[in-house]
Amino acid sequence: MEDSSTYRAVRIDDTANWRLIINMSRTGMSAYLKNEEDPMDPVITIFSHNWTRDDDSLLRKIETVVYDHPQLLDDFSTEIIINTERALWIPRRIVEPAPGKEDDGIERDETDLYNIAYNAEPEDIFTDEIDDKICVYSMVAGLQSFIRRTLPGARTWCQQTLAVRRFSEQVSDMPRLYVDIRDEEADYYGFDGKKLLFAATHGWRDKMDIVYHIYNFMELWHLDHSDTQVMVSGKKEIRNELMKILRNQLQYVMLTMLPSSVSKSDLPVAVGLVIARR
Repeated sequence: MEDSSTYRAVRIDDTANWRLIINMSRTGMSAYLKNEEDPMDPVITIFSHNWTRDDDSLLRKIETVVYDHPQLLDDFSTEIIINTERALWIPRRIVEPAPGKEDDGIERDETDLYNIAYNAEPEDIFTDEIDDKICVYSMVAGLQSFIRRTLPGARTWCQQTLAVRRFSEQVSDMPRLYVDIRDEEADYYGFDGKKLLFAATHGWRDKMDIVYHIYNFMELWHLDHSDTQVMVSGKKEIRNELMKILRNQLQYVMLTMLPSSVSKSDLPVAVGLVIARR
């Protein structure tokens, strides 16, 4: 990890002209600056740190990186991506009473539903909303309070939220299964038209772990090998090997259609999707 004594800020003009994107995961953290006034200006990488996964020390590592890079505390418009496998998608209708049923006395709380699958205190749970769906997620205890205290006003996103919003727009006559590969984790999304079938994140050590999860999802959701589009993004060396393997048994395997901010750069997919959103 970078020593704060050797830290050098990235030289920019007015912070109001720049957007800060911070990418957090259990295995590392990175930060980028995007010039909002000049779309042709390349994205600047402030830093990129990787570490060995250790959930007990994760919050301390994130805090250390932020304090070692005080430029993150400047007055930017800031967006934070939280890459986590602890995400749960809930239909909005489950937590919002139907018209005329507001006083039926039934408690509907997404944090209670979240804790059926995972274990987190209410103050450690984040939520994103897309149309009729709510993504409820957490990564490590204390992270939300640290963000609110240190980076007030920052907008947080789950990486799954960004992908679901983007991929739901890519309508096809066939069901679609997307795989996005990151260091040690991969995200899996299934769609039928605009309808989200599933979204999940699983760890991997070998590319065959990813193959297993793809076929497992296809079996669980009765997705036909000859009538399902499987689209792959993320780590280039892994995705190329993976596509060769999948094409032995699947009819439609291709690269995921992504905005140029992702496809023509080495940015993480979620970071590119945040940048492309504006």
